[in-house]
Amino acid sequence: MQKTILIFCAHSDDEAVGMGGAIAKYSAEGKSIIKVVFSFGESSHPHFQEHVVINRRLEETETASRSIGITKTIFLGMRDTKVRDDIEKTNAVGKVKHLINEYKPERIFVTSAMDMHPDHQAVNKAVLKAVDSLRKNYPVYEYEVWSVVKENKPVLYIDITPYYKKKMAYTRMFASQWQWLYALRLPVYFRTRYYGSKNSCKYAEKFYKVR
Repeated sequence: MQKTILIFCAHSDDEAVGMGGAIAKYSAEGKSIIKVVFSFGESSHPHFQEHVVINRRLEETETASRSIGITKTIFLGMRDTKVRDDIEKTNAVGKVKHLINEYKPERIFVTSAMDMHPDHQAVNKAVLKAVDSLRKNYPVYEYEVWSVVKENKPVLYIDITPYYKKKMAYTRMFASQWQWLYALRLPVYFRTRYYGSKNSCKYAEKFYKVR
């Protein structure tokens, strides 16, 4: 039976920064990868009409997902920067529970609770609330986007050395977000090199096990 990896993110490029290499690795291993995006990220270009930004981000996300081997991308359609409010209004916790029960993932990944972005924090809280309400225990790992923190939690390092270039190519496919991703390019490089040194390899991604 094909094993499933379930990834939750606030915006469609979050996991590209935090775990693009791990996604490429899991895809190469033949695992089914389901990506759940809470917000369309329409506030990233306030000088354009929202529907224009949403359509562009949908299109580039689907193209990027196919390129790296993501099996399916699900959009929950919440408002960018208003995810915390919309989680309560749309029964997002119930939707997350349904998705977990449907896909029965081998592992769940979610944005870090320590990330500076409030949408990332809100997604983390909703996913963990859903996981904690289930009878079955699922392993949950946090990935880093903007914030790099040292927490007293179990750490998982994934060797992404063979997939580093694919991770960076995947990140560049989110062209509408070039200004943010460009700012993260060097931090991501140094981060993966540092984590690689911790894992006896060239490049690695780090995840905190929170469940």
